[in-house]
Order: sequence, then C-alpha cells, then structure tokens
Amino acid sequence: MDDGNHRKKNNAVLKISLVMLGVLVLLGVIQAVTAGTVGVGALSVTLRDTTSTAPTTTSTSAEGDGGLDGAIGGSPTTTTEETTPSAETKVLTGSWKQVRGLLTVEVTKVETQAGRVRLYLTATNASTAKMDLPIAPITAVDNNGRKYGASLATSKWPVAVGKGATISGFIDLDQKAAANVATVEVTFAGITGQLAPTGGAVTVPGITLPK
Repeated sequence: MDDGNHRKKNNAVLKISLVMLGVLVLLGVIQAVTAGTVGVGALSVTLRDTTSTAPTTTSTSAEGDGGLDGAIGGSPTTTTEETTPSAETKVLTGSWKQVRGLLTVEVTKVETQAGRVRLYLTATNASTAKMDLPIAPITAVDNNGRKYGASLATSKWPVAVGKGATISGFIDLDQKAAANVATVEVTFAGITGQLAPTGGAVTVPGITLPK
C-alpha cells in the first residue's frame, strides 16, 4: 500500500511539474513576442532588436531662396530697369532776322522740351573786319516780361565771326519758359569789332515758340 501511495504522489508531482513547465513555456513565448526577450534579469535572452528608430525627414532648400521655390530652382528673377520717358521735343523752323549795320543775326529754328528753350542762330558779318558776339551778354525776354540769360554750360556758339563770314550755333536759355509763353526776343549785347553795330547790340524780336 505504501508503494502504491508513493507512486501516486510521484505521478501527481510529475503532473504538477509538467503543468508548471507548460505555464512557464507559455509565459516565455508571450514575453518573446511582446518584449523580444526570454528569461529574467541576467538570464534573459534578446530575441529581436527592440530599439525603434523614428524616421528622419530632411528638408533641403536652395540657399537664399528657401521652400519649394528654392528646391525647384528658385523663383524667377525679373530685372526691370526703370526709365523715365523723355519729354517730347517740339520743333519750329522759320526765319526771325534782324540787320544792324553790316551785321545780320537770324534765328532759324526753335526747340522746346519741358519748358527748356533752344534757339538755333546764324550771324553774318558783311564788313571787312572781324566781330565778336560773346555768349555771356546774350539775354532774352518773353511775352510775359520774364527775363532769361544764355546757358554758358550748354550753349554752343563760336563767338568770333570773321570778315565776310557766317557762323552758326545754338543758344539755350538758362530758365524754363512757362507753358503760356508764346514768343521771346533775343538780344546780342556786347558785340565788339572795328565795324560792329552802333551800341554793340542787336535784338531779334517775335521769335515764336512751338506748341
């Protein structure tokens, strides 16, 4: 009887051991699936790499442009050159002439641009001696009574006219004329020479400005 009881006890212990072993194996499988390791502490074995690496997104942009514009070559660059259109130049040709003694002064063309006035002139010396018609003493008066001088910086005038010769050039007035100015008269003063006109001056009146 003792041997029979002892055998039953051994069988029961064996069954319990097998059940516990089964439980341990099942726990190990669950641990391996979820944690990637089997065992506890120093006795654990790593079955898979549990380190997760988050994806890294790198954004690249062209230097100086940024965003999509830089990535696809940048936004187009437009070079604009700002220009101011020049005012219309108005021209009137004709003959406004004055003769004094042996000297004839004639205006042949008038140009205006945004109030600026340029007079094209000729001077003919019919005498046997040279004459000088300097720029500095040249003056003008418009029909409103406003006075002007000749621009020394931009006027082109030869000054000296030899005996029996003709010179030509242009005179720029040193101030802008008002929009309502219709005519100007120009006076050459300070004319010098042995046979220069008496008083040393010639005035050409009624020079019409183009509109």
